[in-house]
Amino acid sequence: MENKMNIAYQGTPGSYSEQLLKTIFPNSLYQPCETFSSLIDFASESGNFGLLPVENSIAGTVNEAYEELIESDLSIFGEYIKKIKHSLIALPESSLELISNVISHPQALQQCSKYLQKNNFKITPVFDTAGSVYEVLRTNDNTTAAIAGEHFDSDDRFKILEKNISNDSENFTRFLFIGLQPPNISLINNKFSSVLISDDRPGSLLKSLNIFNDLNINLTKLESRPILGRPWEYKFYIDYELSDSNLQHELIERIDLVSKEFKILGHYPKANQE
Repeated sequence: MENKMNIAYQGTPGSYSEQLLKTIFPNSLYQPCETFSSLIDFASESGNFGLLPVENSIAGTVNEAYEELIESDLSIFGEYIKKIKHSLIALPESSLELISNVISHPQALQQCSKYLQKNNFKITPVFDTAGSVYEVLRTNDNTTAAIAGEHFDSDDRFKILEKNISNDSENFTRFLFIGLQPPNISLINNKFSSVLISDDRPGSLLKSLNIFNDLNINLTKLESRPILGRPWEYKFYIDYELSDSNLQHELIERIDLVSKEFKILGHYPKANQE
């Protein structure tokens, strides 16, 4: 594994993304970015990489992240799955009874929606989970709490009011490791991510999907998304497991005959769930 890679992530120090990077690439340099767009821009520079959250087991696909990736020239070189353990975090002088407002990233708020509704909290979205914790510190407001990781338990500037507040304890986020050139990592690539735009003809999508079936290729993701600027037209996110390059070549040749576009986003090692 290459040392001192420059890797961008969305968020601020203390975010789930940074915590994951410290685990999988401990000898690298981490670049916090406020938006997915700035993350993509950083990763698009030669020699740089990015870690992009694209899917959550509770909230579903992170569409903004996926769209930014599709529009870029970046490739996927790996995927990682991290278990998310959300906590309600406030200042040391605060208490659960004092809290009226909760701030965090929109995805975190969605993943904890049942807990928030049960407590009748007002919610305010911000750009990052860890950033929401530091915002509570900045405002010095005992009536506001943040949702972020339980690793803030070791910081005496904060107090965790409740742990494990996700809608479901089995809360996982899928991250993609992206860049222009492959990193110096020796692993077996056995999974593809792609985007399919079917022809505007009856049965076009079914013909494409039947090719996967004919070639005995296992789909792990199939999701339709509207195409911006083209009302009532859709693209499809398709992930599938495959390591045979000859079979991949045949798949592309056959799908190109029955679809408008079939774009490969990356070929990478399938992640093991944490």
